[in-house]
Amino acid sequence: MITEKVILDTLIASGFSSAILYVVFGQVTVRKLIKNPETKHELGVEFVSGWDIVNVAQALSIP
Repeated sequence: MITEKVILDTLIASGFSSAILYVVFGQVTVRKLIKNPETKHELGVEFVSGWDIVNVAQALSIP
């Protein structure tokens, strides 16, 4: 019973920290790319607010 609570707490904490890191990545990296006129049009189409962050993360993760 206690180990299940520890596992659940760990999953919740890791999900929360992932969300915070996602926002920090968007604020730091994507904002710099948007300000650069050479890369602004290469980020793709933003269908939903924040989608450009997903496009940049995907581009960085593909070799």
